[in-house]
Amino acid sequence: MRFKTVCTGCSLLCDDVLVDLEGERMVSTFNLCGHGEEKFLRTHSAERLLKPFIRGLNGEKEVSFSEATDKAADILLEAERPVLWGWGTSSIEAQMAGIELAREIKGVIDSTGSICHGITWHAASESGLPTATLGEVMNRADVVVYWGSDPGHSHPRHISRYSVLPRGIYTQSGYEQRRVYVFDIRRTRIGKIANVLIEVEPNKDYELITAMRLLLRGKKLQFDSVAGVSIKTLEKVVQEWKERDFGVVFYGMGLLASRGKYRNLEVLLKLVWEINEYTRFVALPMAGHFNTIGFNHIATWLTGYPFGVDFSKGVPYSNPGETTFVEMLQRDEVDAALVIGSNPISSFPARLARKLTQIPLIVVDCFKTLTVKHATVAIPAAITGVEAGGVAYRMDSVPIILREFLSPPENVLSDVGVIQSIVESVRRRKT
Repeated sequence: MRFKTVCTGCSLLCDDVLVDLEGERMVSTFNLCGHGEEKFLRTHSAERLLKPFIRGLNGEKEVSFSEATDKAADILLEAERPVLWGWGTSSIEAQMAGIELAREIKGVIDSTGSICHGITWHAASESGLPTATLGEVMNRADVVVYWGSDPGHSHPRHISRYSVLPRGIYTQSGYEQRRVYVFDIRRTRIGKIANVLIEVEPNKDYELITAMRLLLRGKKLQFDSVAGVSIKTLEKVVQEWKERDFGVVFYGMGLLASRGKYRNLEVLLKLVWEINEYTRFVALPMAGHFNTIGFNHIATWLTGYPFGVDFSKGVPYSNPGETTFVEMLQRDEVDAALVIGSNPISSFPARLARKLTQIPLIVVDCFKTLTVKHATVAIPAAITGVEAGGVAYRMDSVPIILREFLSPPENVLSDVGVIQSIVESVRRRKT
């Protein structure tokens, strides 16, 4: 049987994926990139976490699902500063349940977006966010800018499906009609097909964008180059952008992680707004995990803050650097953590990963990751978009419905089912 589904390999959430099924097994897939195929094919791998366990003095002990959720509830209620972390690969429904859990335990909930694209919300609060859907980009954009991002590595179908190669209503010549600009510190994969490749000195994005804003206003600069780029080159780029019909800037971690952080994005968004005095220009994040953007939306809707939300005072409170997981871990404030759909012990710096292994750790995951191996309590979950449905937000903030096409392993619930069970267990203990 052939099934049409959505790929959750990245935040593109490609909805043209076809899967051939024989019973409960995938026999072939179509329209998947490497990221998506790896995720789909791991469904029946030996790496799956299938049974919940509790770690004691004698090692791991397999337990029932209810025992695991009860133990998780005990850990969270006994902690003074519990943190719920991850959520980038969870459905909107699970994220809503997570926020409810944080309220119940008066803890902190934070997403992986706090160390990547979540800061879009802070920059946008300063300067606004000129945005569009990927469909509009495909049909209209004749200028495509990649700033600090390499879709060839992070989002393999981005170029062919939405930005550079597709033929849209007003871009029927496709690649021939578009101009591709790449701003990065080195020649990346996307740089090989760029019409204009601009190599920026590391940590000089803010200076470069500020110079472009001045040139856009017709100001004369008193130097020959900025951030390693000649002023003549920048003048030519700015003039070309002004003369085009529709432009889009896709920004990635190369911009957000360099010196200046969200201020780099803030000034880039201001540049985009100013170009709109001459032509239509928008900006979109190259978010990684398939529902990173979704958490920011749902947290802002329910609490007023996009990430790092602290409920210890009985009301939502957020201050990046104070209520965000990484900084709290650095200050040894966290005395218990629930990690869902993330592998921080593998991805965090060694010093922080070591601190995580020294506190009670609850892990909800589909696979046996390094973080699972150090968990006090580990609870398996179904793979969202394969074995469980839900809603996720694409990188352009368009909600996409995910539908399951395989049954999860026996006694394995979806991520929303797991979190709701922990919420119920917490409430029973509070009454």
